[in-house]
Amino acid sequence: MLILLLSIAVLAPIIAHSDEELIDHAEQDRIAKNSATEPLIETFSIQSALQFSQRASDQWAEDRKCITCHTNGLQLVTAAHLAPKSEGNLRSRQFAKDYLRRYVVEKEPPSRQHGSVEGKVATACFLAISDILTTGQLSDTARSGFEHLWTLQDDAGSWSDWLKCGWPPYESDDHFGVTLVALAVSFLDETDRSTKSVQRGIQQMLRWLETNPPENLHHKGMLIWANARWVNLIQAKEMAAWQREILSAQQSDGGWRLVDLGASKWKRPTDEIKELTSDAYATAFSLFSLRNSGLEPSHPAIKTGLAWLKRQQRQSGRWFTRSPRRDDHHFISHAATHFAILAIDSCQLPEGKIGEK
Repeated sequence: MLILLLSIAVLAPIIAHSDEELIDHAEQDRIAKNSATEPLIETFSIQSALQFSQRASDQWAEDRKCITCHTNGLQLVTAAHLAPKSEGNLRSRQFAKDYLRRYVVEKEPPSRQHGSVEGKVATACFLAISDILTTGQLSDTARSGFEHLWTLQDDAGSWSDWLKCGWPPYESDDHFGVTLVALAVSFLDETDRSTKSVQRGIQQMLRWLETNPPENLHHKGMLIWANARWVNLIQAKEMAAWQREILSAQQSDGGWRLVDLGASKWKRPTDEIKELTSDAYATAFSLFSLRNSGLEPSHPAIKTGLAWLKRQQRQSGRWFTRSPRRDDHHFISHAATHFAILAIDSCQLPEGKIGEK
């Protein structure tokens, strides 16, 4: 069975700097809006990517006062993985703890999206993953958040009150919330999985997944990620089929398209599918999924996809992706940056490391 590609091993050449160099020496000016016109960076830089990731996360926390999947949620994973001792990781973790403490421990009433179901569930999941990657064990706050999320689960096994406002891939259906919880569960040790509430919630969640199989490649990629630590979550035959599907969606330039990850649905009404081109989010997510599925870095699809991704980094350190909804903030670019970091780092793993338990 695969080992999750977020292992805490120190790997060259990606982690060639101290945690402080990777994150905390970034300039603290506000980041510019995500834009398709931002020039490409001259030389690919993981340091620039991590600095942008941290700055975007800090700015979101300051401005929005919440945790969101595409920005400071996924950043809890990348920072804890590549720079666990950095001040930036500590800041991000403390903000997440304060958020959960306010709405779960102190039970402050929700206000609009602050304290919402998706906010509490996602924050508990991302903090739990961050805890394991940073300290090796759940914090009391994450444990409280994780216990609380099962009280928000409906009888069918999903979190049906999750915001679904037509913003794929995170706020368009129930599948993402369920698979995010499954991913977080995959990080828990046997003790944290064995409580009655967790066991009951897991069984309900598995029944929901059985009766609501993945409908697109993004659903499948999330389950592949969770399967990397959750033994036999996906059967080998199913994994092989999903791997082939992801490979078949690769474009001739080496990239992947978000519209294809979403079964042709994740696009604007005016978009012509045949005119849509490869994008950073789909490429990074697909590469990461393929690596989690067991495909080696030497595979031609990985090599061409990785080359495409490295060519597309912008001067700020981010990767731009056009929003499938409308021209505004293009926040999916932040998620593209996080998955680009994870995908590129996963491709540096020496052969033989994947699959060791």
